Amino acid sequence: MTPGSSKAEKTVLEFRSFENPDMFGRDRRLICPKCGELLLRGDIEGFSSCPFCMFRFEPSPELEDYILEPEVDSWLKHQPGFTFRFIHERPQEE
Repeated sequence: MTPGSSKAEKTVLEFRSFENPDMFGRDRRLICPKCGELLLRGDIEGFSSCPFCMFRFEPSPELEDYILEPEVDSWLKHQPGFTFRFIHERPQEE
């Protein structure tokens, strides 16, 4: 932290989307902010760092959501009587 600043700067996480038939929405891959490598959830869920450049990811709700997405999708698939059409539908442009 620099003198006069009240907070350390937060790293903005960037993702790239991919089609994945096992998930309701589009699957995402995390892009390392330091080296630019595409990271899988397994690359960071245990150690919270990039295996290519050792960049350390700070815990955040966005990172937690990314890691838990497949578990949430799996849970949703098993809920009786619930449909997921709304995830793939886009609002109509007027």
